[in-house]
Amino acid sequence: MGERSKPITAASIEFWDHYAKWYKLWMEHTRYHQMIVEVLKRMISPGWRVLDIGAGNGVLSIPLSYWGCHVTALEPSSGMRSLLEEEISEKKGKGLKIDERSWEAICPEELLDYDLIIACNSLHLTQIEFGEALEKVFQTGAKNIFFIYEIDSLSFQFIPFYKNYRLVFSGSYEVEDSFAYHNLGELLEHRSVFCRHITQSADMMDLRKKIFFREDHFWLKDTSQVMMSWWERIY
Repeated sequence: MGERSKPITAASIEFWDHYAKWYKLWMEHTRYHQMIVEVLKRMISPGWRVLDIGAGNGVLSIPLSYWGCHVTALEPSSGMRSLLEEEISEKKGKGLKIDERSWEAICPEELLDYDLIIACNSLHLTQIEFGEALEKVFQTGAKNIFFIYEIDSLSFQFIPFYKNYRLVFSGSYEVEDSFAYHNLGELLEHRSVFCRHITQSADMMDLRKKIFFREDHFWLKDTSQVMMSWWERIY
């Protein structure tokens, strides 16, 4: 057997500090968030106060700021914040505030006057239980809550009402979630960092079945089933 070490859990800030390089590479070649951005554009109004939990590189926060929202991007990872700051500078984002705290460190009472709270693939990656993380979102009393996650990452039962909220809509879509690499060495480096073990012969055989070459890149084919739900506070 090959040498192995304990992987860093994706629910740690340390993981995202290391993973930011690969997240940037993925973002350069994916349209994963396109449907989410389109929903936001239809649903929001200029002037809204918005909190984006686990904002990453600002793929949702920056468009919202363009549309006239006052956005707070909650991002505790320094690696991911660097990507966010880079994107803000590149795209001349404005009206966007970066908060370095984790969701665990936020008190719901701080967010009582927010129009929208977004949690995109983030609540199950906190240091607290998913149910507790979700409960905190509803405790804020935000006028709207937009929750997005991958179906295979959570076992979550949708309910039409949640205390003082009603479910406005929910729906899922399948999206290509492939990774693109400039060369095979980059692919192997990513796999080694992510899995934290030396790639074995059997792993290589499995990888070869999934890799294809397109547009001068080696692609590791993958798809994800993404679920979106939007809750509205009942007055």
